Amino acid sequence: MYRGDIVINAPVQFVRKFAMDPLLISGIFGHVAILGFKDKAKNEYLFGDRIRELTAPANEFKALFILLKSGGNFKYADGVFKGPEVTAEGIKYSGYSDDGKLEFEISIILKSLGENVTRVYFETNFKYNDPLLDRLLGRSAVDFAKHIVEDHFITYTRVYFPSFVDLMGQRGIPSTSSVSLSPISEFTGDAGSLLAKINEVITQLNLGVIKVSFDKLNCSIVVENKAMKKAVCKSDGATKTGFEALSMIMTAKGQGKMEVYALNIEDLIESLSTLA
Repeated sequence: MYRGDIVINAPVQFVRKFAMDPLLISGIFGHVAILGFKDKAKNEYLFGDRIRELTAPANEFKALFILLKSGGNFKYADGVFKGPEVTAEGIKYSGYSDDGKLEFEISIILKSLGENVTRVYFETNFKYNDPLLDRLLGRSAVDFAKHIVEDHFITYTRVYFPSFVDLMGQRGIPSTSSVSLSPISEFTGDAGSLLAKINEVITQLNLGVIKVSFDKLNCSIVVENKAMKKAVCKSDGATKTGFEALSMIMTAKGQGKMEVYALNIEDLIESLSTLA
């Protein structure tokens, strides 16, 4: 096993997007060529023109492993490449050769050091199940693990990754996948009209937040599966929840404002899972 780390100037959510891409990771790995994609629905690997039929992708690929031998020659082995698998430790990829002589795991562990700074740990573990393979490759499994971390992953992250971050910024693409709340609709009116609109929006919203504000009143209503899950209203230091909160809206004076925020459940889960 070998472990190395590097600090980069990018948000942890942005880095995680890259780490969750198996084609990108296999390319950085450098010794894996993905040839076939497994379809969960068909329960088979698709090759060649049949890859276009892929509709239910699995995190499993048929691959060719390329191993460097002493003297600059290469040894090739057919096998399976798997990932990403999200674990408590991080994001894991693994693989094995069909002949059972090679097994490996790659873990990518992300630690946020600030809004735009991330420490990335790369951990690799290679196992040669044939002593002859050690001699044939001219390096031990630990040597190869170190080679993958230092010469591939850390070199890529140090030299090439900053260019991707800059490119994303130039294109105006946000460099983070954190959940951003932008109102999808806004309404203004008195208490009666806003309560009617709240009831209407709740029946249309799968997951989101409704914010209501009057002069001295601020409320947040959480909606899940087209039902109110939680309501909180604050006014002059007083806080009420549930239907008591709604009663505060009912008695509010003057004109108020209502903003509706919709959340994407996949983005929410991803954001929460990257908290470090």
